[in-house]
Amino acid sequence: MSTEADSLPKPLLLLIALAQGLVLLLLHQAIEFKFWPGGNYPWLFCFYAMVTVGPLMLLLSLETGDQWKRIVPWVVPFTLVAGVLGYYTGGQVLPEPYIGYSNVAMVFGFTLAIATFKALMYAQQRATGEPFQYSFLFQFSWRNFLILGLSLLFTLAVWGILMLWGALFEVININFFMDLFTERWFYYPALALAHGFGVIIFRSQSKVIDTVTRIQQALMKFLLVFLVLVSVLFLAALPFTGLAPLWETGNGSMLILWMQGIILFFLNAVYQDDPESRPYPDPVHRFIYIGIALLPVYSAIAFYGLWLRVEQYGWTPARSWGFLVWAFFALFSIGYLWGIIRLRDHWLRHLSWVNVRLGLLVLATMLLINSPLLDFRKISVSSQMNRLASGEMEPDDIDLYYFRRNLARPGYEALQELKPRIAETHPEIAEQIDNWYTSQSPQRQDFGREYLLESLELYGGTSIPESLEDALYDFADQNRWRLSGPGDLLLLQVDMDGNGQDDYVLIESQSGYRYATLFYRAVDGWHFSNMTPSFSPSLTGDSLQESLEKGRWQTIDPRWRKLDIGGNVFIVQ
Repeated sequence: MSTEADSLPKPLLLLIALAQGLVLLLLHQAIEFKFWPGGNYPWLFCFYAMVTVGPLMLLLSLETGDQWKRIVPWVVPFTLVAGVLGYYTGGQVLPEPYIGYSNVAMVFGFTLAIATFKALMYAQQRATGEPFQYSFLFQFSWRNFLILGLSLLFTLAVWGILMLWGALFEVININFFMDLFTERWFYYPALALAHGFGVIIFRSQSKVIDTVTRIQQALMKFLLVFLVLVSVLFLAALPFTGLAPLWETGNGSMLILWMQGIILFFLNAVYQDDPESRPYPDPVHRFIYIGIALLPVYSAIAFYGLWLRVEQYGWTPARSWGFLVWAFFALFSIGYLWGIIRLRDHWLRHLSWVNVRLGLLVLATMLLINSPLLDFRKISVSSQMNRLASGEMEPDDIDLYYFRRNLARPGYEALQELKPRIAETHPEIAEQIDNWYTSQSPQRQDFGREYLLESLELYGGTSIPESLEDALYDFADQNRWRLSGPGDLLLLQVDMDGNGQDDYVLIESQSGYRYATLFYRAVDGWHFSNMTPSFSPSLTGDSLQESLEKGRWQTIDPRWRKLDIGGNVFIVQ
């Protein structure tokens, strides 16, 4: 009697997992010991993409018999495409001394993971040899997601046991095991094999995985009703409150997109693979699809907020991602609405038609983002340079930190082209560009007291006490990693404790990240204390610097005072 485990080529799967671990070890060694392709980012990104994508797809899909002849022709071309896109992406962190690769690698990994997930389930469906059915896609998507997640947890458990093993023996002065387990040549193949074993274990229990899928469907079935109820009540309340309170939160569009995305996810988890199934009684079923029919309203609200932001400040990768997410949510929502209008109670027959086609569009988009055709970094650079050319933005407004950290090679090339054009009119900006693009991190460069003071923009006062200048310089010298460069250091003179003496708040604004430090007088000189921001930039309001320029600041007394009971002080959090 055959079992699910019999359909898996276990030795081959373990061999693939081991080979993957050994190649990853080789790439790590190449970086560590500086032999090719170490240091060659295009080829490194290429090889990392291929060695991650290809083996992973095979581990999750290969079966015994002739099935490999149907799955490999899909896996191999996709792996090669991933390698080509990796080569292009790796080229975006060149010239290597001046551009960090972490942000580029994170985006590439995220988009490639989504593309691989989508490509794998379509390849698995085609490899069945059966006519195309949405039910296969649904089944494979959840199986792959749960098998991979559980396999990674199994791998972490193995690593945890090895560390416990080593630590126990280390306590009794036997260091051999800890030394062995932390050697790269050991843990790369060992953990790769552990992952391979995990995949085999959980693929052998696919019926159990399907049961888990049905359990989560039951849980989400209950929650979907509440989500739709919340969304309907929210839309019903908007005519009475208006959109202003939503934008004042600073993340109104993000909240709208989150709400829309969660509803779409739960909807597709509950209404699974049978268009004729109705998990709810008819009244609830109709209430659900009425709520779904209202989702395009959420898309319209989110578009308004996102477009206002782009119109004010131009395109950035974050705003490009916001619009991309909005576009897909809008397409799903409008597609479902069209099915509801046409088929009413039987609109689920249209759901699979929408999901299949938009799933392919998601796959293509995730690949294009890592190509010159839809590179958000290039789009953002073009937008900012156009704003500069049109006079909407001055050279002083250019966020050099953002260009260097988030826009990679396009940002580098744009600033290098800009530098000679502004060398005479804005020599200080040209010098800053030179300072930012050095082989040494700009935060680590030596800077003098005058350089720091020239970088500060003072608000609420006319001058800085000399003793505070010393304190500011000492603070800056100890926290060089936080300095973002001229134009980003704001100093506000304000009485924070109401004692009649001016205090000063140093605000370091770096591409959406803010650090605030309070400087206050004491008997022995100036002291400083970190401040925790509990706000975010308004989606449609002024920026932090604009608010300071307009004098829009105030101190706020706490609602609750401290309670002192015999020297025991209690503070309301």
